[in-house]
Amino acid sequence: MSNDFRDDAIVLHVKNWQTADKYAVCFTREHGKIRFIVYGGRYPKNVAGRLLQPFAQLSLEVIAGQRIDKLKSCELLEMPQAFDFKQMAYAAVVTELTAIFTEDHQPQPEVYELLEETLKLLRERNPRIVVLSFALKLLELVGLLPQVEACGVCGCIIGEEDAWFSPLQGSAICKDCHNPSGEEKFSLGTSNLFKHLKNLDFQNPAPFSIKGGDLMELEAILYKFIMFQTDKPLNSISFLSQMGM
Repeated sequence: MSNDFRDDAIVLHVKNWQTADKYAVCFTREHGKIRFIVYGGRYPKNVAGRLLQPFAQLSLEVIAGQRIDKLKSCELLEMPQAFDFKQMAYAAVVTELTAIFTEDHQPQPEVYELLEETLKLLRERNPRIVVLSFALKLLELVGLLPQVEACGVCGCIIGEEDAWFSPLQGSAICKDCHNPSGEEKFSLGTSNLFKHLKNLDFQNPAPFSIKGGDLMELEAILYKFIMFQTDKPLNSISFLSQMGM
């Protein structure tokens, strides 16, 4: 019985491997996240090596191995449109989040569809907003979305009022349970923005306005929560900070 499989994939990460090969991490439509070696992928005449670029959408034929898979063949599904520098920086956040918060060989077609829609929308809309919305949607799909409807300490419903957010609890905290140590301000405007971006329709996004203060507050809360979940800062998010984006 053949161990080969074919699937559509989006490239998350590529790096050189030994002297002549490439190592890649992709997210596929039916097989989830996969890792494989492209033997000879660093040679200029190797077609697969040239096609295997971050954010590319490919049709792959992969041979499953005991330790790691290897690429048998690949072809381009569609000609990608180039990202500008800012779009590419935010696209890197999308692929790094996907790589970190998904498991190998766990089919999640809804994550593939979200990833596909996000990379297309980055070229059309404000990438800063798109990535925030993507992060919330991804966290919900993998079961890690913060709880903001009720206090993570006492369980009371947080209504139309300002609150706080605890990265440790992964939830909003009401005023009565607020501990000044380690909690971030979570204003009503930020809470409403959280809910709006989580439910944003990527296929038909309607125009909306955002207050700068709410946006910065949500970014700070979400990225601190992500860092708490991963135990380390993400390279792509650190790069955005360094570049003032």
